[in-house]
Amino acid sequence: MTYPLPPRVKDFLATLHRGDACSGEVASIHQFGVLVNLDGAPEPSMGHIPPSEVSWKWLSSCGEAVTVGQRVTGQVLGVDAEMRGQVTLSLIAQQPNPWLAWTGRVGSVFSGRVTRVVPFGVFVGVDEGMDGLVHNSELSQQGSEQALRVGDEMAVQISEVDPLRRLIRLSLPPQDPC
Repeated sequence: MTYPLPPRVKDFLATLHRGDACSGEVASIHQFGVLVNLDGAPEPSMGHIPPSEVSWKWLSSCGEAVTVGQRVTGQVLGVDAEMRGQVTLSLIAQQPNPWLAWTGRVGSVFSGRVTRVVPFGVFVGVDEGMDGLVHNSELSQQGSEQALRVGDEMAVQISEVDPLRRLIRLSLPPQDPC
């Protein structure tokens, strides 16, 4: 069952529009994101920052990027003025997309460290907090299916960059014929 929002909450939410900057204090950090007490917002309205909107970098927890009590400013992505009185915010919308800088580097070869080993491949650090994936099919194709471990150094080539999906696909560089 849902209850109607008080008029003062609806009035406050009516002042917010997609793209506006909205500030507040981090109230709590959860697996589902960050809750923010918005400046000037009457209760029960609350800001919510989904995990994907907290940082451009890969995080195992939102607490790696923000702390309870920290002041934040995010861009309004949406306003639920009918049922929950919630404002969806994005911290990353206030910053340039670092993945765009990698689009011009397709074909580049560099050396990086393995940051994670997963059943479908290995992630290699390409920049601070940014990883690219070398898929298992690529590793076995080049005869490199030996057990790679976190911290191992390996040469990789950037084969695809998708800034919208925050994806960098890596491959093994071509081997020189002897």
